[in-house]
Amino acid sequence: MTPSENPVQLRAALSLSGNAIMLFECLRTALGEIQDFRLILANRKAEEVVGMSEQDMLNRNSTDLFPTANTVNIWEQARRVVETGQPYEVEFQPQLNDQLCTSWFSLTLQRYGDGLAASFVDITALRQQKDLTERILNGSINGMVTCEALRNETGTLYDLRIRLVNDAAARLIRKPVSQLIGDTLFNQPATLAQPELLPRCIHTVETGESQRFESRISVNGIENWYDISISKLSDGLLMTFIDITAAKHHEQELNLLIENLKRSNQNLERFAYVASHDLQEPLRKIQSFGDILRSQSSPAVDDHSRELIDRMQSAASRMNTLIRDLLTFSRLSTQSQPFRTISLPEVVRDVLTDLEATIHEKQAQVEVTSLPAVLGDALQLRQVFQNLISNALKFAKPASGQQKPHIRIDCEQVPGSAVRPLPGQPIAASDTSRLFYAISVTDNGIGFDEKYLDRIFTIFQRLHTRSEYDGTGIGLTIVQKVVENHRGYISARSQPGQGATFTIYLPALL
Repeated sequence: MTPSENPVQLRAALSLSGNAIMLFECLRTALGEIQDFRLILANRKAEEVVGMSEQDMLNRNSTDLFPTANTVNIWEQARRVVETGQPYEVEFQPQLNDQLCTSWFSLTLQRYGDGLAASFVDITALRQQKDLTERILNGSINGMVTCEALRNETGTLYDLRIRLVNDAAARLIRKPVSQLIGDTLFNQPATLAQPELLPRCIHTVETGESQRFESRISVNGIENWYDISISKLSDGLLMTFIDITAAKHHEQELNLLIENLKRSNQNLERFAYVASHDLQEPLRKIQSFGDILRSQSSPAVDDHSRELIDRMQSAASRMNTLIRDLLTFSRLSTQSQPFRTISLPEVVRDVLTDLEATIHEKQAQVEVTSLPAVLGDALQLRQVFQNLISNALKFAKPASGQQKPHIRIDCEQVPGSAVRPLPGQPIAASDTSRLFYAISVTDNGIGFDEKYLDRIFTIFQRLHTRSEYDGTGIGLTIVQKVVENHRGYISARSQPGQGATFTIYLPALL
């Protein structure tokens, strides 16, 4: 068959095609075996691909036109195409004019008479995109696998065939990428140990619902934890996963430390409660015996002895106060009550009633604005205002007749992002979008230097001597503990001689 024998319509059609098309006839030996192929027709697109005119290519052998080693197998497959009639497709990068072509082509060979029709499609852009995708995938520390669904005759999904896999996934499954592509997902030893994975995959493919979960995968007897995400991709899915074994072990160690710390704190709280409770009885005896001695009119009890008894009684009284405060502090954890809606105006009113004598003695003015209701423990919240108002009265400036103690209790609603807690106490991420009641207790007393903020909320810490101001140094620690129990925050502002403001932030009722 020669070019002149080709129908005009065929040549015209081939010339208009967007693909490069070349027709070859078989060159056979005397025994009829295919020895080579000879070009008999090439369209204009083929001329552009090869870089030669049709006249220059005509009657040349295939191995002359494409002499590189990577085409040897192609022409071997071409013989099979002619002999069997089965087409053959391959991607290749030909060598032309002794130089490797920069373009990639998809070559399709089909039998045409006693010869071949070869069609070339330029896939350079697709190949570059594929190479870029593979570089991105293989550069990721996350394992990535794309799969297509395998279904039985009833359409039921029973497995997933791997279509694309990156290096990170291959390292996990412990198989080369070349062995994984085309294999099935649940034929891999790393996934056989995960009976819950197949139902999850089926659910995502059938419903389109993406999932993210943690799973423990065993590979060669070694168990690792992975954060796995699966999402639908055509009639299949994309699975990505990352090794979180180190983080999981750290989390488990941290949880163990937290549990040990909780247990230790519970033991300490129980010890403080029991010790404080048991100390009360001998202390009462000491005070009772001291009262008996002090009331004696015997000559043996002289003025010096009475002074010693008074000092003993004073010390016993301070110890009694300390024990009561310790019991109060320990009960904040050991005897808390279920939260309910509490009216803060009622709580403050009861506290002011209890402090009425001190308020009158100090000639103090207490101003209370509108307060809300909150969810909490009434007894604990009462301790907060009892301590804050008592402190404001205790640390009032000495009476001069010009300025009397003034205490203002105020409230405003603020977003969590506006909460200003104590230094070193960050706001939980979940609280930044919540609403809080900022309840402040402001006085015009002696104030304090804010550099001592880290001390005034620490148990038994005092800024003044006992001779100046009485107290055990537990009051503000109790306030902070109660606020923490109510999932709130506390802050303080002050300057020496200019009073102080303590603000507690409690979650607002929705």
